[in-house]
Amino acid sequence: MTENNNHSDKNYPIGEFATINHISARMLRHYDKIALFKPKIVLANGYRYYASDQIPTVALIKRYQACGFTLAEIKTLLDASDAKIKAMAKAKQLQLAQQDIAQDKADELILKLLGSDDDHFPNEYVVATTQQPERQLVCSEPLADESKIDAAFDQLYRRIDNADIKPMGLPMLLSGAETALYQAAVPVQSNDLATKLTPRVLPSGSYLSTMHYGDYDSIGAAYDCLLREAEQRQQVPVWPFIERYFLDQTYTTTPNDYITEISIKVTP
Repeated sequence: MTENNNHSDKNYPIGEFATINHISARMLRHYDKIALFKPKIVLANGYRYYASDQIPTVALIKRYQACGFTLAEIKTLLDASDAKIKAMAKAKQLQLAQQDIAQDKADELILKLLGSDDDHFPNEYVVATTQQPERQLVCSEPLADESKIDAAFDQLYRRIDNADIKPMGLPMLLSGAETALYQAAVPVQSNDLATKLTPRVLPSGSYLSTMHYGDYDSIGAAYDCLLREAEQRQQVPVWPFIERYFLDQTYTTTPNDYITEISIKVTP
């Protein structure tokens, strides 16, 4: 195992940056257009590239949006002092209470801004190299964007139940190659699987893995850690990238308690 805190920043094309951060490329272009969140590099041909050190900012924008802040308010928050952030958080809490919009979720997130809630586990992103066996998965169809992931899992489990097939492991999310589209997936093992559902095979091989604790807003930092490690080792990442859910909203209502393993297959 190795701990990765000192690697230099890695630059990502907009599609890959969108995928690992669970956000659409269209939204990133909009953020750029309104000068909320701009790419690190824009080439003469218009191609946008984002850097590792921008991941915390995009995670923060997503959290502010979940609190009910407008993009104009978020632009102010990103450059605000701690005192200003707390003042705006209190004002937003009052506004949401009056409007009764997503109150429980917003209150939970706003408490973080006010300093009244702490993460349960630190994210140190220790990288492990493992040899993983070939796995048969049943996957949702078609590919889903970020907003439809929960629905994709619901639909997938209904298909599995209707086919009377027993899941053989933790649920997974497969990331498409630089498309910000995803597949819900569940490992299965059944002699008559082929007659009921068509499996997808994840190949055996060498994988880099790390654990992410907490909600998914900042999960891009885990991917970034693995991809920089692969780059340092001169290994080639192979899509799909994999999220495996040890503890998620199925078992806890507290996003701070989520435990997710991120894995990326690599080749020499």
